[in-house]
Amino acid sequence: MKIGFYRDALIGDNLVSIPAMYAIKALYPASTLIVYTNTIGLELYEQYDFIDELYNMDHQSQEKIKDHINAHHFDIFLLTQANRWRCKLLNQTNVKKVISLLSLGSIFKPKFHTIFISRNLSPLSQSQRMFKLVREINPQIFDTQIHKIDFSPTILQTQPRHKEFIQSFLSPYKDYKTLVMINPFSRTCSHNLTLSGWLKLTQDLALLYPHILFIIPTYEGNPTPLEFETNLPNIAIFRNNSDLFNLIELISRLSLLISPSTGNAHIANNLHIPLLGLFSKRDRMLWRGENMKLENLIIIPATKEKMSKETEEELILETIEKFKTIIKSI
Repeated sequence: MKIGFYRDALIGDNLVSIPAMYAIKALYPASTLIVYTNTIGLELYEQYDFIDELYNMDHQSQEKIKDHINAHHFDIFLLTQANRWRCKLLNQTNVKKVISLLSLGSIFKPKFHTIFISRNLSPLSQSQRMFKLVREINPQIFDTQIHKIDFSPTILQTQPRHKEFIQSFLSPYKDYKTLVMINPFSRTCSHNLTLSGWLKLTQDLALLYPHILFIIPTYEGNPTPLEFETNLPNIAIFRNNSDLFNLIELISRLSLLISPSTGNAHIANNLHIPLLGLFSKRDRMLWRGENMKLENLIIIPATKEKMSKETEEELILETIEKFKTIIKSI
């Protein structure tokens, strides 16, 4: 059986699909699994030997993508992003059966097998929604076997060069035994603290816990300055290069990550690193990972643009109080 899997998104979106991909090969070991993704997905997925082939759709025309799909004569294709143009593309191929969520693009297409899950009202997270699609391949096999699967092979693995890179970064801070990352940046989430709010949170925590190293991740060439009122020895700025796995290696060494709903949070979830999250109410449901404790996800009640200074200050205080509770168990 040949199975296609479509996932073309950002870091977090791509990460939440890995367990579903692994479940396919665990449930159907004789199948061939081909994943259609982008450059980010290619970087994340190429380490996994349970994926038989990766196809990078970046810079490929729709015609070339269709030609590649047609060349494989898929028995089943899981379309995890069922918008109109993707549904139209799959409907024009020789795929025998497309499994997707119900959408305006997938409705009334005979080769599509769809399931309805409300995007805003269902309590199912994104990763659980991926499993629902996998279940539709054969519900009986899924229901009897899914609980037997060991998902440890889905944990991200770094290479020696990444370990050396991070060891070099941490060498000036070798006296610190507890590492906490505070990530202020997100490309997509609407609910977040301001940068000044994140810097205040970092400085307040660093003053309260001088024995803990607080790390803020950024990247080479980031035009956003990270300026603190006071220079504290237990605040470090990590400037990564273009290699995402340097960040993954650093997160793997943390005692805790504090972050909005973004890729870093999903990397921590994959690595089983505790998260103190600041999420919107919707993201707390939709983007909660299986290793994220619900009680450690603080709700941001308004978008960054609409949030008052008083609300942000209250969130900072709530985060500090939650941190005090979490750090006792670490």
